[in-house]
Amino acid sequence: MYLDRISEAIAHFIGLFQIAAEQSRLRDDYLEFKARQAAPDLIPPDEHLPIAFQSPYDFNNPDPGLHYVPAGPALETQTVHAEPAYVRMEVAIGAEVPPVVYPGYLALAPHISPTAHHTGHSGAPVFELQPVGSVAVHVAQINSLFDNDFVNIGAGNVDFHPIGSPNLALETLHHDALQFLPVQSPSFGAPSDIGSFVAETAASLDRFADAVSKMAEDPTPGSSGDDPSTPVGADGISVYAHVSVVTDPVGNGTYVNGQVAEKPELDDKLPAASPLVHEPAAANGGDPEPGNVASTVTGGTVHGEGVVSADTSVELSTGGNALVNSATVTNAALAGGVFAVAGNHFSLDAIIQINAWSDSDAIGSSVNGWNAATHQAATSAFNIAEMVRIDAGAEAGSDHQAAAGFPSSWVVTEISGDFISLNWIQQLNFIIDHDTAVISSSFGVTTQVGTGENQGFNGLSIADLGKSYDLVLIGGNYYDANIISQTNVLLDDDIVGAVGGFHSSGHGSVSTGDNLLWNNASITSIGTGAAEGLPNGFLHAIHEFGNGNKTLSSDVLNDSAFLGLPGLKVLYISGSIYDLQYIHQTNVLGDADQIALAMNSASPAIDADWSITTGSNALVNSAQIVDVDPGSEIYVGGDRYTDELLVQTDIIRTDHLLETRDADHLVNEAVAFLSDDMVGPAHEDPVSHLKDPLDVHPGHSDVMQSVIS
Repeated sequence: MYLDRISEAIAHFIGLFQIAAEQSRLRDDYLEFKARQAAPDLIPPDEHLPIAFQSPYDFNNPDPGLHYVPAGPALETQTVHAEPAYVRMEVAIGAEVPPVVYPGYLALAPHISPTAHHTGHSGAPVFELQPVGSVAVHVAQINSLFDNDFVNIGAGNVDFHPIGSPNLALETLHHDALQFLPVQSPSFGAPSDIGSFVAETAASLDRFADAVSKMAEDPTPGSSGDDPSTPVGADGISVYAHVSVVTDPVGNGTYVNGQVAEKPELDDKLPAASPLVHEPAAANGGDPEPGNVASTVTGGTVHGEGVVSADTSVELSTGGNALVNSATVTNAALAGGVFAVAGNHFSLDAIIQINAWSDSDAIGSSVNGWNAATHQAATSAFNIAEMVRIDAGAEAGSDHQAAAGFPSSWVVTEISGDFISLNWIQQLNFIIDHDTAVISSSFGVTTQVGTGENQGFNGLSIADLGKSYDLVLIGGNYYDANIISQTNVLLDDDIVGAVGGFHSSGHGSVSTGDNLLWNNASITSIGTGAAEGLPNGFLHAIHEFGNGNKTLSSDVLNDSAFLGLPGLKVLYISGSIYDLQYIHQTNVLGDADQIALAMNSASPAIDADWSITTGSNALVNSAQIVDVDPGSEIYVGGDRYTDELLVQTDIIRTDHLLETRDADHLVNEAVAFLSDDMVGPAHEDPVSHLKDPLDVHPGHSDVMQSVIS
């Protein structure tokens, strides 16, 4: 704001006056403060005097002698009102009179004669029976991880060129495993596609079993017979496959790698260095005593002066990966005593297990003399499967049922169309952990390096609980399939060698194996698995229900499966039943590590202790299906197909060229030591010459620094 000369002079004067007044106030407060500060303290400080206190009384848990008993609860009488009694009416009916129909409930006397009577009263029960709903579940659990590490400790400036193509080898091994998987991934666009998948899978498994049987009778080199001698290709790689097919495994016990044996425990087979190994319990066991929850610290005392020696060691772990898939499916969506099927019946229980691995290692001559370099645990693989059928109807007693007789009443509910019970589970762990390390030991230094121990877990539990009926009438087909597919693929081709000049006098150990591939599957079926021909009475009932006449003849009611039941709960399905439980589990791990041992460029130590672990991987699949089938009978009017099949396959890939070559020679060809003039910003960034010069500030957009502005 612009002021004239007089107004501006007045404003300056007022401002100076305010400043002078404020200074006077501050001086007055300051003088008062200094006066109080100089005055002596009139209140003397408190003196701490010791006081002795003693009481002649002791606490001895006094009892006041009060006894109080609360009054009891008051009891109130309850008047029960009796229901009114209804007088039953005896109505004589003839043989031509149709049965009496109640809302939602049908009653029929099994034997009607001219002198028979039907007893009824106004208090007859009314049942409302609901149909079961269809369920379709598709779950996909996928873990994908790429963890390719490069470690250089104490070796100076080095450049490590990868040896071979581990990713291509892993892809080839996975492709070989898929050749032994006779189940193809479908796409469901309609309910009928589920039935087509069950039928095609059953036919594919039969063809696969026939092919394996023919190769077992006339084995040829490179086939899946028991002869492990397989031809070696031009690239020095051989693939050996062993396939075991069991066509009737139900009730025979547990199959381990194609043979009936005692089921092993997973904890007993885990690699020693696996992260899945449980820590042993404390020696004393139990919880610590109250008050003793502090940590225990141990130490030592060094007397005098001198040099304190430290342990010199190197511990390198590039393996120890754990891939776990676990799934449990309980299917009781539709349970019943008797299933009457007008069409065809397909029943399939199948377990397909595949373990494929390659564990070809090259260990240099410089470390071959170390302990455990040649005597180490090899890779182990287990295919474990079990199929069990529990016939609950065979264990039920019949003494009280015979006295009760057959039912004479039924209640009906209906599903127009198809019924679907689908649980499709897919679990995948895919991990790439190809590590490269150039490592050395330094005097007085303890080095611990871990580039592995990746863990992938997939877990799922499904319980599909529906409804139960005494009789299920099916106008179409009945498809019932339980399938478990498990695949483990492991590539663990490791190279451990030393560059020129490396030598060590300390203790050393190298472990490149001790891997575990584990497949464990079980299918438990509760109910009857046998199917019989469809009686005429049931076939007539299905046709009548399809025409809208919901009546049951005495031929149906007097079936032995209904003995002892007072009435029947009936479900009519005009279409087909598609009951498919499928679990597909896959673990794929690439752990091809390349290790180069070198001398430290600054302070090398030749007496260091070395511990190198490149294996100890665990690939675990665990699956279980519990399926509730019809409890009493399955009557089929069309074709019947029933099959239980178990396929267990081991695929071993061997790289003979890698195993016969000296790892020291491979490492010296791959490792290149760089001089100081070969490293720097220009070598680290090949496009550094394209950057702006340092004298141009990044905040300026004008490269001429505004000199011409």
